[in-house]
Amino acid sequence: MATKSLDKAQKEQAILQTASLFFARDGYRNTDVQAIADEVGVGKGTIYRYFGNKEALFRATANAAMEHLVSELRPILTREGDPIALIKEVALAYCRFYSQHPHYVEILIQERAEFRGSIPDTHLIYRAKNRSLFEDLLQRAMALGLIRKLDVNSVTTAFANTLYGTVVCGCLQGQSDDLVALAVPAIDLFLTAIQVDNGVTL
Repeated sequence: MATKSLDKAQKEQAILQTASLFFARDGYRNTDVQAIADEVGVGKGTIYRYFGNKEALFRATANAAMEHLVSELRPILTREGDPIALIKEVALAYCRFYSQHPHYVEILIQERAEFRGSIPDTHLIYRAKNRSLFEDLLQRAMALGLIRKLDVNSVTTAFANTLYGTVVCGCLQGQSDDLVALAVPAIDLFLTAIQVDNGVTL
C-alpha cells in the first residue's frame, strides 16, 4: 500500500483499517505490529508514534469501528418521517453494517476477552453516548400514538440487546452474510410487542 503521498490523518486511517483486519484474523496476541506496518507501507515506529503501543492501537481500532457504525446510523435516527419505519430501518442498517464488516465483531469480542475489567467495553461506551437518539425516536412514536406508553430506557436496552445478540450469534455461527435476514423476525417481534392495538399485554 503506497502511503508516501498521504497526510497524517490518511495514514492513521490506513493503519487502523489494516490493523483491524489483522487483529480480527490473527487475534490480539498473535498480531505482529511489524506485519501491519509492512502491509500499510510505513515504518513500525510510525505506528508507535501515532498510537503509542499495541494495546492503544487495538483500542483505536475498536473506537474507529464504533465511530463508523454511528456515522451510518445517525442520519437515520435523526431523519423526519414515520418513527416505526425508521426504527426498522435503523435495525436493518445496524445488521447490514456488521454483515459488511464482520471483522469488527471479532474486534469487539476480543476486546472483552483480552481486557475484561481493565478497560470499558467500547461498544457499551458508544451505546450509552448515542442511546438518546433512539429514545427520541421512541418518544416521537409515543407522541403520535404509534407505540404504547413504555419506559424508553428499558425499551432501548431491549432493542440494543436484541440487535447485538443477533449480530454476535450470527457471526459466531458463520452467518455474517445473513445478518439482515436473521434480524427481520426479531425486529418484527419487537415492533409487534411495542405497537398499539396489537392485542399484546406485557
